[in-house]
Amino acid sequence: MVKRARSTAVAVFAFAVFLTGCTSQSGNPGGGSPQAPPATISGNAQGVSAASDNSRSLSDRKIAIRVGEKAFTVRLYDNPTATGLVARLPITVTANDYAGYDEKVVRLPNPLSMAGAPDGDEPEIPEVGYYQPGQWIALYYGPVGYWPGKVPLGRIDASVDELRAIPDGASVTLEIAEN
Repeated sequence: MVKRARSTAVAVFAFAVFLTGCTSQSGNPGGGSPQAPPATISGNAQGVSAASDNSRSLSDRKIAIRVGEKAFTVRLYDNPTATGLVARLPITVTANDYAGYDEKVVRLPNPLSMAGAPDGDEPEIPEVGYYQPGQWIALYYGPVGYWPGKVPLGRIDASVDELRAIPDGASVTLEIAEN
């Protein structure tokens, strides 16, 4: 009974937030920190990752994320969105703090494919993912919860503290890593 009441309360709260004027945010076109994604109602009230087991199967492909003199290696997952990212590299973008969340984001000039992607995901920590509505790559260093439109891209070889320390506004280069 308590479990059903808790689930109902979560659903009612999410619906109330939705009705109070949350709208779709595709990012902050004026620059600066990206806007928070809208609150949504999903079938994942318990926060379990919706990404299928296939979305997190590691591939042999690696990319490097360079920030100044520091480079982090990302072992990519074997999914179409990660494959689409590799096809665009190298690319240099700007990292921004994502206000209110434990992630750094780098906005891409063009969206990645969502073909075969899960409906959403709850990132693992530390991990790199793609958020389609905002058109950005995210470096997760703390729990951010489940969001529709998120796709896991790969496991990053970095500590939570190293990711948190990436300066807001830093130039970041994503490139194919040498094996």
